[in-house]
Amino acid sequence: MRSATLLHLADVHLGLNGTQDGSLEERAFSAAVDHAIDIDVDAVLIVGDLFDHGRVTEDLLAWTAKELARLERPVVLLVGNHDALDDGSVHERFRVVERCPNVTLVADPDGEIVGVPGTDVVVWGRAMVRHEQSFKPLAGVPEKPAGTWGVVAAHGLVLRSDRPSHHASPMRPAELAAITWDYVALGHHHGHQVVRDDPCPVVYPGATARSLGGQPGAVVVRLDEGTGATVEWVPLPA
Repeated sequence: MRSATLLHLADVHLGLNGTQDGSLEERAFSAAVDHAIDIDVDAVLIVGDLFDHGRVTEDLLAWTAKELARLERPVVLLVGNHDALDDGSVHERFRVVERCPNVTLVADPDGEIVGVPGTDVVVWGRAMVRHEQSFKPLAGVPEKPAGTWGVVAAHGLVLRSDRPSHHASPMRPAELAAITWDYVALGHHHGHQVVRDDPCPVVYPGATARSLGGQPGAVVVRLDEGTGATVEWVPLPA
């Protein structure tokens, strides 16, 4: 398989504090785009909450589309609890696939595998319609397709045990233990966290602009036959 490098982002929250030019969220997202271009990644993976809410303006949607197109490389986009695909979702207006042919939106609530053009990477994810207890981000993860680098993308909360929980969009240790793909890209928790290293890395990158307990950043994922998946957290300008 060909080696590949990905930039893993989550919890960008564009529109959090209005839509004025130069907001912290916009600056951080632009910095992430710059970094992806500078290190020449093969693709960008955004694991939920690109937008903070469904009331963002058309100007912000147009700006976001311009930034995504500026990457000039594939982007795989998963929705999160702030931009879930329920009635009135921001994605109904954003229509990202129409605006940005380089973007693939994971849109199937039952889960789907999408290929990353120009690479040997595939991504599986479940589109969140509503953020609720009944939504299980890791339910139904299939076997990884042969001859590919496999990335599971999920937006939700990793629980400490397999016991019943009141949390919405829960991810249980037993579900993670059953995954035999190469990398698990998470979103929802705003602090950078390596949930586990073995047998494959399971990682929250932290919020792009307002990371809890540390500097805002993203994760560079390198997929190589010799080493498998390796991760490096990189800071972004605040």
